[in-house]
This record gives sequence, structure tokens and C-alpha cells, in this order.
Amino acid sequence: MLREARKKQLKERIAYEAIELFKQKGYDNVTVEEIASVCGIAKGTFFNYFPKKEHVLLQLADSYMTLMDDIVQRHQEGALKERVLRIFNELFDLYLQHAGLLRLTLIETIKAAIEGKEDSANLALLQETLRGMIQEAIDGGSLRSLWDAGTSAAVLAGVFFNTLMNGASHLNRMEMTEALRRQLDVVWGGIADE
Repeated sequence: MLREARKKQLKERIAYEAIELFKQKGYDNVTVEEIASVCGIAKGTFFNYFPKKEHVLLQLADSYMTLMDDIVQRHQEGALKERVLRIFNELFDLYLQHAGLLRLTLIETIKAAIEGKEDSANLALLQETLRGMIQEAIDGGSLRSLWDAGTSAAVLAGVFFNTLMNGASHLNRMEMTEALRRQLDVVWGGIADE
């Protein structure tokens, strides 16, 4: 048990130090050797915890996604569509606060998902969270849908990531919210039988 706790602490320390270096020097300018040096470990030890430098970014994305429960809990009231919009807006806020690093994590997350790796767990978490909300609304009678909750959740997650990818580099927060609202309006008619 103590050994596992130490391994977890070291992994978290490696990720923390790597992220600090990424912030200071830029992701592309940081080597695994530098990360290992700052942590006081051998380069091989880094690879025991992260197969590639990119995996540090995936862990960062996962840690942001663990905030999902807190965000969802804050938005329990109201119609499902408005709840989803408020949740997505909070996720946008997180992204915009740390745009430089999270842009890289988004790229790595999408790569992992495309390659079918387990490391795309943060995408799966978002979809599962949305699926649960949709299923709860269906079961509670506040949403009639022609589609199963999983398919609807995948579409909503796609709308979120599409807005993020297409808008984060050139839109301000208000414009991103409006773009998301328009896209949700477009797909909502296909999700909800209203």
C-alpha cells in the first residue's frame, strides 16, 4: 500500500513539474531529460510512468475532467438543454483559463480517441456524464427522445469539442457561448422529440 502511494505521488510530481516546464518554456521546447532532471529521476523512470511526453498532457486533461462531477452538481436545476449549456460554459472557462496547455491536451486527447487508445478516458467521462443526465431526464419524463441516451451524449460531446476546436483560437467567451448555443439548437431537434 505504501509503495503504491509513493508511485502515485511520484507520477503526480512528474506531471506537475512537466506542466510547469511546459508553461515556462512551451511544450515543444521541453525534453523528457529536462523533466527527469527537475524531478531528480532517471529518464527511464519517467517512461515507467508516462510512455511518451504527450501522456503528461492526457493526464492533465483527465484531471480537468475529474472536475466534471462538481460542475454537474452545480447545475441540477432547469431544463436539460440549459443545464448542458451551463456545464459546457464552465468547461469553456476552464479551457480559456489555461488555453495554452489545454489546447495541447485537446490535440492529444483527440489523437488518443482516434487511435482507439484507453488514454481518451476524459472523452469517455464527458460522454458518460452527459449520457447519465440524458437518461435521467428521459426516465423522469422531462425529455422525450427518439434516440438512446448514449448516442445523444456522443452528439452533444461532439458539439462541445467542435465549438472548442473551431472557436477557441479566435472567438471570445461570449462568441463561443453563442456558437455553442446555435449548434445545440441545430442538434437538439434531433435529440428531443419536442
